[in-house]
Amino acid sequence: MNRTLLNRFGLGLAVMAIVGGTALAPLAQARQHKFTITDRIETLSAKVNAGQKSGELTLKEADKLRNQLADVNSRIDKDKSKNGGKLSYASENKIEKDLNDVSVKLNKKELAKRINSPLE
Repeated sequence: MNRTLLNRFGLGLAVMAIVGGTALAPLAQARQHKFTITDRIETLSAKVNAGQKSGELTLKEADKLRNQLADVNSRIDKDKSKNGGKLSYASENKIEKDLNDVSVKLNKKELAKRINSPLE
């Protein structure tokens, strides 16, 4: 009886270890990859394009967001030229804040369209 109990307990631990390890693997990978400013700009641009295509953003809204992303890109080029090809920490923080603002605006507009659209 004790052996059966130990075998079941051991099997249960093995299953938990496999399931737990599999579930935590994506979290470990997410921590390893740091999104660069360029990655964020590309991701936001793709989201703006997808939002316009799906009808969650109007042409005017999408253009406004694209213009904000273009302003960020031009500021990056300007700041890099001033600082020997690299962004200063202050510039990087300002750019990250601006990208956060664009991301928040994009999410708000997409969610507002989803909420206001009639149910199917």
